[in-house]
Amino acid sequence: MNNVRYTYVLLLVLIGGFYSSCKVQENKVKVKINHRSTKFLVNELMEKEFKFNTLSGKASVSFDNGKKTGFKAHLRIQKDSAIWISVTPLLGIEMARVLITKDTVKLMNRNDGEYFIGDFDYLNKLFGADIDYQMLEALLVGNSLDFEQNEKIRSSIDRKKDTYYLSTEKKRKVRKEIKKDRNRIKEQTQVLWIDPITYKITELLLSSPESNQSLNCMFSNYEKVSMAEEQLFPHSLYFKIESTTPSIIEVSYSKIAVGKELSFPFNIPEKYEQIKK
Repeated sequence: MNNVRYTYVLLLVLIGGFYSSCKVQENKVKVKINHRSTKFLVNELMEKEFKFNTLSGKASVSFDNGKKTGFKAHLRIQKDSAIWISVTPLLGIEMARVLITKDTVKLMNRNDGEYFIGDFDYLNKLFGADIDYQMLEALLVGNSLDFEQNEKIRSSIDRKKDTYYLSTEKKRKVRKEIKKDRNRIKEQTQVLWIDPITYKITELLLSSPESNQSLNCMFSNYEKVSMAEEQLFPHSLYFKIESTTPSIIEVSYSKIAVGKELSFPFNIPEKYEQIKK
């Protein structure tokens, strides 16, 4: 159990974790914000989302849960398919590797010669979370979670932050392995703060009342990424996780590339020991 918990914590550190107040943007220019309809804001948000088929890049990661540590990471993403992360300490020798698909989570701990293969259902049950592939991919590139059809969305202007404000209540059926009542519904609140000029997300809040967990994250340092059509990509991510053990994660991206053909190697040495569920 302890090994599984250690490995899962490593996964959360790498990909932004599960779920709350972030740093305030500095040197923000005050602009006049005109009232817009909810429909207009949602359409602009969707149009300005970062769109890609493949993405790769490097990142510096800082993690603080009372003890601060830092490492480098290489990231590769195949849209709606796979997330691959290679973790190296400052000395440059790979420490861990992660491969995430919609159905499977694989982690390899080279330091201890062990690996874990499982799924989101098992991990969510173990840690009382509600994570899925789409959520992880969206957080890594600064996109919102998908809006559901007929979902009630509220909008307003946040004068203190000079941004538009969108809030939704996302309802998810509890996973088969852990639900007792077929009609039971999990509620998860998503709140977005949107830049009035670029319509990119500056801040995102996810909260899950049932598990008493939340994640508030800041997306900043947007820069254009060269591709067929230039798009803005957040090179700085900041997450503050409110959970049993509060944590702060900072990610600084560099060398982002889009559209390249990528591979996702994950070969487990025979001598490695599998971490049992």
